[in-house]
Amino acid sequence: MIHAVFLDVGWTLAYPRRSMWEIFAQLCTEAGVPTTPAACETLIRMLWRVGQEHAERQFHAGARYPDSDEEFAGMFGQMGGVIFGQLGVADSDGGSHTERMQQFFRAFWQEDNWIAFPEVLEVLGALRARGVKLGVLSNAPTNLPSFLDRLGVSPFLDFAVVSASEGVKKPDRRIFEIALSRAGIPAAQALHVGDMYLEDIVGGGAAGLNTLLMERGPRALFPSYRESEGRALDPETVVRNLHQVLERVSADPSSKTQDPRRK
Repeated sequence: MIHAVFLDVGWTLAYPRRSMWEIFAQLCTEAGVPTTPAACETLIRMLWRVGQEHAERQFHAGARYPDSDEEFAGMFGQMGGVIFGQLGVADSDGGSHTERMQQFFRAFWQEDNWIAFPEVLEVLGALRARGVKLGVLSNAPTNLPSFLDRLGVSPFLDFAVVSASEGVKKPDRRIFEIALSRAGIPAAQALHVGDMYLEDIVGGGAAGLNTLLMERGPRALFPSYRESEGRALDPETVVRNLHQVLERVSADPSSKTQDPRRK
C-alpha cells in the first residue's frame, strides 16, 4: 500500500498565470522581433526532445545532478538564450541578455504569477484524511516554501524537499532518498507524481518509487505537446489531475502505479 505521496510543484500542483512562453514572446516582441508563445514553446520543445535520449543515457551511466538558486536561474537563462538567439533578438548588454532575463524572472518567478490547480487543496485534504504522508519534492529555488504558503498548500504537507536547498535535483536518486528519509518509509510504499518524464518518472523509478506522470494539457509546461508521447508507459501511469491520483491511491496503487518496464 502507498503510505506517502511526493508531489512536484510546477505544472503538477500549480501553474503560472502567464506562461514562460507568453513572457518570452512579449520580450521578443518588445525588442522588435514579433513572435508568438507557440513559436517559443516549439523551439525549446524541439531541442528538448532531441536531447532527451542523450540525457537518459547520461542518467543511467551515473550522472549526478547538483542544484542551487544560481543553477535554477541558469536553466531558464539557457532557454532564453536559445529563443533570443534563434529568433535574432539583438542583445544590448554584452551578449548575455542579462537585463532581458531579469525582466523574465520578475514576471515569471514571482508568487502572484502562480496559482494552485482547482482540485489541489481538496485532494490533499482527502489524502491526509486517509493517513497518507504528503511531501513536496520539487526542482526549485530556495524560496519555494513561501510560494507553498501563498498557494495554501503548506498546511497539508509533512515536509518539503526543495532541490536548491538540498544541493541536488531530480532525477538524482539522492533527492528521492531524502524524501523517503523524511517520510520514514521504504521506496515501495511511496508514490511520486510529477510532470517530467526523465526527472520524475525515470528518476523516481530508478530510486524504487511508484510513479505517475502528470499531464495538465493546456496548463502543462509544454501545452502543445504530451510528455508521455513516444514513451513506453502504461496509460494507467499517466494522470490529468490530482483526483486521478487519489483514485489510484484509494484503489490498489501497488498494482497500478508501477512503470511497466520495472520488474
